[in-house]
Amino acid sequence: MALETCVAFLLADELDSDEYGHVKTTLPLKAWGTRDDEEEDDDGVDEGHSYFSDIVPNLSARDFQKYFHLSPTQVEELVHLMPPREWTSSSLEGCTVRRAVLASLWTLSTLEFHASVAVRFQTSESLLLHQLHEFCALVTGHLADRICWPKWSDAEASVAGFSGAVGLPGTVCVAGYCLVPMERPVDVPEPDAYRVSETTYAVNLMAFCDHQGCFTYVSAEHPGAWHTSRVLQETDVGRALQRDPGTLLCGKHIVGDASFPLSENLLTPFPDHGALGEKKRRYNSKVQAALRVVRGALHGLRWTYPRLKMLQMNSVAQTSLAVHTCCILHNMYLDTNNAASLECMEEEFITQKPFHELPTGHSGSLGGISKRQDIAASLGRKPKKEAKTLVMCVWP
Repeated sequence: MALETCVAFLLADELDSDEYGHVKTTLPLKAWGTRDDEEEDDDGVDEGHSYFSDIVPNLSARDFQKYFHLSPTQVEELVHLMPPREWTSSSLEGCTVRRAVLASLWTLSTLEFHASVAVRFQTSESLLLHQLHEFCALVTGHLADRICWPKWSDAEASVAGFSGAVGLPGTVCVAGYCLVPMERPVDVPEPDAYRVSETTYAVNLMAFCDHQGCFTYVSAEHPGAWHTSRVLQETDVGRALQRDPGTLLCGKHIVGDASFPLSENLLTPFPDHGALGEKKRRYNSKVQAALRVVRGALHGLRWTYPRLKMLQMNSVAQTSLAVHTCCILHNMYLDTNNAASLECMEEEFITQKPFHELPTGHSGSLGGISKRQDIAASLGRKPKKEAKTLVMCVWP
């Protein structure tokens, strides 16, 4: 049993330092060596070489945040969310709420085998997964307001951010999407609707971001095989755009790619058939720059929480909870850190047919077509001198 434990630890370290070095750097190894005179506990884990009890307490605040992607203060906030559970009094497992939180964060932050994570945190694999589901349910239940649609001053700040950084006026949010793989779902009436290839099932993660890459709305429950336009219709944002866009946007608009339907409230690029004029090309360039914000956020989400690339869950409900949890944690990270500058590979994202090329699609609403033309025409105009003077006075 000592040999098996040693091999498990070596595998865990190899996974961290080699294949997933972008998520975890090499950890201190002073507590990882084996001693023949140590007695093992009933679970086969050497209590003298506990990652949780020997290494974590000695991490600096900087290293702690590097490994768990949250500050110690933020982790304590999560610990307080979890009330005492039956397993906290189990003498066999010896688990605490703090250990469960850190184990859950580690599980989401790596692709390390569940069995290896269980050894690392001195628990069982079954309990590790049970705690992960509880953790996700509590985070999404208690911290749902960490993902909120920008209103009032937040909306104005986002509009100013997109206008200043991208040069696209009136934009309050950008919309994007990606696939989150899962196992064949057993909790939906039509599981094959989630099949995206012969052997792969997935949910569609549709996300909206502000100018800082902070998630303002996410949906992760609809089949990955659905077209973006259909997913949008089934989300709260999509329904609000149909029923009461004024309350949602207050005269502003969202920007999305060509797979979204063009409207006055959701602007998309001009179709490029090789004959676009200068103004339309400039407009498209600025739209793509805005879309890189949400694509970068989604890329950063999966870079920070690579477990989303391989969620071994056969429940749409549990998958959705895990995705929402990672998005909330992403926003919490941005509370105390600037967004990382990550090169986003286009092939990481699914490409869908433009909405206007669908059998039921169209070229856009009259209001959307007109607004897009007006914005494209305005992008090349020079600002008035009075406006420039005012800006210089406000921002010396």
